Amino acid sequence: MEGRCEHCGELFIPLRNVVCQRYCTKADCQKARRNQWRKRKLLTDADYRGNQHDAQMRWRESHKGYWSRYRASHPDYVVRNRVLQRERNHRRRGALIAKRDELRGRNSMRSGYYRLIVAGGEGIAKRDEYLVKLDILPGTYPQGPTLLPDCKQIT
Repeated sequence: MEGRCEHCGELFIPLRNVVCQRYCTKADCQKARRNQWRKRKLLTDADYRGNQHDAQMRWRESHKGYWSRYRASHPDYVVRNRVLQRERNHRRRGALIAKRDELRGRNSMRSGYYRLIVAGGEGIAKRDEYLVKLDILPGTYPQGPTLLPDCKQIT
């Protein structure tokens, strides 16, 4: 009985000791099988995900400056990465290109004047700017409908 490989699509004869073999024995297909297993494991197993995160952190700590040196010695990689990033940004259109969890646990914003730049558009380049004044209110500030000075009610 033959099977069809999920990666390359070719017919293969399954091994007797592998009950539901879905990939052939070629190196690329086995690599695809392991990658698929790893993706599924990362999505479903919190312990595995935590262990992988810890291992990556340890590696980064023991190899400080690796990526800076790599980019400096591989200019083609830098150019290719910029092109691909522009394509990803273009596909996102309107999605923010920023860390979303930056303010968790603490609020680093202060009252004052800030420059606002319109998010989205065709790229990351600066376009229009607005100068605004933000007043940061404490968490104990009363909630609910408020009257603005020009008597419009906000909720």
